[in-house]
Amino acid sequence: MQEELHKLLDEVLQGADEEEVISIRQLLDGVKRKQNRENESLIGGIFAMDKSLEDGNFTVSIPITTVTHNSLNIVHGGVTATLVDTAMGTLANMMLPEGYGAVTTNLNVHYLAPGTGEGMTASATIVHQGSKTMVVEGKVVSDRGKVVAHSTGSFFIFKKN
Repeated sequence: MQEELHKLLDEVLQGADEEEVISIRQLLDGVKRKQNRENESLIGGIFAMDKSLEDGNFTVSIPITTVTHNSLNIVHGGVTATLVDTAMGTLANMMLPEGYGAVTTNLNVHYLAPGTGEGMTASATIVHQGSKTMVVEGKVVSDRGKVVAHSTGSFFIFKKN
């Protein structure tokens, strides 16, 4: 398996342009971030997600790179949705007592501007917390201060096994 991987990596690197080499580096750095427990998930590592809780305000930030780009060289809408869902879902789970979890059941994303600049930050706030569901609001802002997306999400609360 490792021999095949080395062969594939060598083959890809030989034909790669500078942008592709930077992207490969980011993907490998992402795996390393997960291995080093800097991120809980592989997707968090690949996107270099940085989570923060300050004064009751929860945020998740990512750098904008070629890995986050679509074919128009702006942030892919799915990356924006992943960023805001991560912020809202993490906050939802933080609000629950030990032994409980929350998963997304509905995600609405209203894209308001293209994701451009050096980075984006998603923030999340609880709108409603019941015993079985939670509603969370999210906003994604570029490092230039432009609101990229507004979102709401519903989360199902369950008892972990």
